[in-house]
Amino acid sequence: MVFSSNVFLFLFLPVFLIAYYLARPAWRNLVIVAGSYLFYAWWRPDFLLLFVGITYWNYWFGLRIHARLQAGDKRRASQLLWLGVAGNLGTLGYFKYANFGADILAAALQPLGIDTFTLEHIFLPLGISFYVFHALSYIVDIYRKDAEPTDNFVSFAAFVALFPHLVAGPILRYRLLEPQLRSRTHSLELFSLGVCRFIQGFIMKVLIADSLAPLAALFLAEPTLTAAEAWVGLFAATLQLYFDFAGYSHMAIGLALMMGFRFAENFNQPLVSQSITEFWMRWHITLAHFLRDFVFMPMIRKRMAGPTKALIITMFLSGLWHGASFAFISWGLFFGICMVIERRLDIATKLKTPYNLWRNLRTVLLLLLSMPLFFTGHLAHSLDIYAALFGANGLGDLQRYIHGAGNIAFLFVGGAMAWLICASVVNVRFYSGRSSGYFMERVGIGQSLLLWLGFFVALSHLAANAFSPFLYFQF
Repeated sequence: MVFSSNVFLFLFLPVFLIAYYLARPAWRNLVIVAGSYLFYAWWRPDFLLLFVGITYWNYWFGLRIHARLQAGDKRRASQLLWLGVAGNLGTLGYFKYANFGADILAAALQPLGIDTFTLEHIFLPLGISFYVFHALSYIVDIYRKDAEPTDNFVSFAAFVALFPHLVAGPILRYRLLEPQLRSRTHSLELFSLGVCRFIQGFIMKVLIADSLAPLAALFLAEPTLTAAEAWVGLFAATLQLYFDFAGYSHMAIGLALMMGFRFAENFNQPLVSQSITEFWMRWHITLAHFLRDFVFMPMIRKRMAGPTKALIITMFLSGLWHGASFAFISWGLFFGICMVIERRLDIATKLKTPYNLWRNLRTVLLLLLSMPLFFTGHLAHSLDIYAALFGANGLGDLQRYIHGAGNIAFLFVGGAMAWLICASVVNVRFYSGRSSGYFMERVGIGQSLLLWLGFFVALSHLAANAFSPFLYFQF
């Protein structure tokens, strides 16, 4: 089920919210679990068993690790932690990387004259990269004594299964959400704020990202692109990815607010970044924080690697997490190398660095140059795009895009740019001492009317076109 589908908007969400608010407060976590399991099973009921199994695995290990720590047996607690982590990563590795590993092994054995083999295609469960990380962070935080385990399985299951963040994030930590699972505030003002956040994300997804999809599809499908087609297609595909994933994150945060939860922000205007280092502080923020807390910093603290090597390894794993291919690995390493160079040259800007247009343009160019690896997932196809970008097939024109995608797609390229230019109006802010960091803490009448107008236009667009899944669902 997709947030931007009619079945979600007009069936699942109204029924769920009615059941949620009619239930007694003590029963609302159970309603969340039941509704979230239905939400997940709507796609593939058989994978619901795997999802519940992962949930119980980490719930059980959390209790056992805590008990060993309470008894002063840290050695046994460490063994249980590693066993729990191995179960999580083993499950993720099997479903996500088994085919990739089999292909590498077959390619390595072929020159030796050893009969190659193929592995039957393994279907990737929806959202497994995200919910495994949610569950994994729980047992690690318990071992580090950053969180107390819960003996209430329903409460823990609600944390893992909470449908707004279930299949594509934001990646949440149990210790930050646990107080809200115990008790949370519900109010008309908070609910209205959630509706506004949801509508904003809906507009970003349906009106902008989906309207850019034809341009992006042609860009990826054309075997021989001219330079003009390659650059415009790359730019359109990058904008599509941005508005697609940012739109999902806004909708997830909005849905959570409707239930009284406050999720961490996942975006902070990443396209105004002035360095690749700053880009990762602004793009997919919860993933960046997860990798920092569970990969980068542990390597530094335990002296397993210096800052440079730890950064390269972290970004390598980031690429591998996004996809099982050499293209995704190269994409992650590209960012890692850029970040190392920025540190060496002392040009790694931070969030509060005064804005400079040249630094911003340089960062956007580097970002665009990394994206063929991300969009194709195949090195050979990426190399074809890089050749086109640098004029191997001539300068060309945009006639194939105009005839194939239609002028409406170019109209929405302009709309996307206008949205970004007006980012100060729809700014996503971090937590600070004076602000909770959430977009639109107060919604004026003018903003509400504009959002509702955009929502109804997006609904009409959705009625005329089939909904498309979110791009990050494939991860």
